[in-house]
Amino acid sequence: MSSTRSRIISQVLLGILWASVVPIIGVNAATVSSTPTQTFTGIGGSGAWWPNDLWHFPESTRQNLSALLFSSSGLGLSSYRYNVGAGGVNVSNPTRAPETFYVSPGVYDFTKDQQGVYFLNEASKRGVRSLTAFANSAPARLTSGGASCNGQFVSGNGNAYGTYLADVIAHFRSQGININLVSPINEPDSSFGPSPCGQEGMQVLPSQRAEVVNGLWNALSSRGLTSSVGILADESSTLGNAANEYSSWLPQVIDKVAALVHHTYDFPSDSSYTSYISNTNRQFPGKQTWMSEICCSLGNADGSGKGYSQGYDPTIKNALMFSGLVFQSLVLAGEPHYDFWTLVSNGLGCSPLNNPSCAATANSNGWNDGLIYYDGNYARNGNFQLYIKKQFWTYKHFGNFVKPGSQRRAITGSGSTNSMMAVTDSSSFYIIAMNPTNSATTLTLTFPENVCATEAHRTSASEDFSNIGAATRSGSNWALPLSANSLTTYIFARRTC
Repeated sequence: MSSTRSRIISQVLLGILWASVVPIIGVNAATVSSTPTQTFTGIGGSGAWWPNDLWHFPESTRQNLSALLFSSSGLGLSSYRYNVGAGGVNVSNPTRAPETFYVSPGVYDFTKDQQGVYFLNEASKRGVRSLTAFANSAPARLTSGGASCNGQFVSGNGNAYGTYLADVIAHFRSQGININLVSPINEPDSSFGPSPCGQEGMQVLPSQRAEVVNGLWNALSSRGLTSSVGILADESSTLGNAANEYSSWLPQVIDKVAALVHHTYDFPSDSSYTSYISNTNRQFPGKQTWMSEICCSLGNADGSGKGYSQGYDPTIKNALMFSGLVFQSLVLAGEPHYDFWTLVSNGLGCSPLNNPSCAATANSNGWNDGLIYYDGNYARNGNFQLYIKKQFWTYKHFGNFVKPGSQRRAITGSGSTNSMMAVTDSSSFYIIAMNPTNSATTLTLTFPENVCATEAHRTSASEDFSNIGAATRSGSNWALPLSANSLTTYIFARRTC
């Protein structure tokens, strides 16, 4: 989890953004472009740190959870981030203290972390195409304090750390788990101290980051893996940190980095986000930027009031607010990859056994850091139930229809907003559109080729990815009703009806 630095989106920009959604005559016209804007690589989230708890759940529950995350009947995620643990030395929360394979240089115990490996294997078996190994800290023996947090990367250890990560990846690939991405310094701007810490973390100064990348690249190269495993860097917690620090280290290793990966815990305004994208594209042309972590915000459906904060909100209001963040990265910023944070959380903030309405009611004690929740007291009370909040169902629209290799087509015209997108694959158009207002409206859409409406799914206060009527034709256009406070996906076959 990241630090509490936050920045609330400008109300003026939001007024402009959502004004086009509110209907004047109830119908808004727009056109789907014939030209792709970007090709997607994945939609997913992280396996930190819930596997440490869920490993103790019944096998039937673990299988159900795996289906909810990785199967098309569930989220249908195409990206999964496996946390390579550092051993949890000096971490006070056992759930956030993953075991490490590291014993000594070149010596590993791969019987460790059965918890995390179980769900990594499930993701692999169920066809998740983007598998990332990411680390919050190097093994404790390679940090300045000899612990898994409250310390710093030690200059001169780049080759040793890179060798460890490359050996871990090579091991899993030999087992048929084809990890194809590695992130060695997740949120290097913090050590997450003081000790004892709430989680693992290792500060890596900008002046040290090129050494980490070089050490990892050299280790992957010696194993013949540089063409099949891409290095992600540097996963700074905010766009501001990333932009301010790139110039001091990234030019030294830009050719060895597959993608520039960032978090958005500053909750950037639209203008800040687009400024980051344009500046990064200018400095490092041809290098993609990816969004790989966000969580933990309250706020409203239209995006107002968002920012890092404690609080649990399972309602459509919060689910649409988070959907707006996804649209911001995929549509406004044009990024090809999006990962949420922990996917599964025990941060309900209440006891579901003592309060039957707990999981369905907002409270100020929990955290919006998951899509699926479980009872943190499961070991004492035997409650192994999973609780699904509304954000799961809105994220399913992206997980099910924004697949690797699919492409986005711009939607333009008076009825278009940055909270709608057209996605295409070889057989279909998927129109994912959000209406965060209290008034229903209709989007009238024109396509660049012959299409035929086939089905639609909607998530609202009363619906969870429910089947609804397909779009209807009106001359050469198609009418797509958008209910108040909803996220809807309309599907069109690429053929004549």
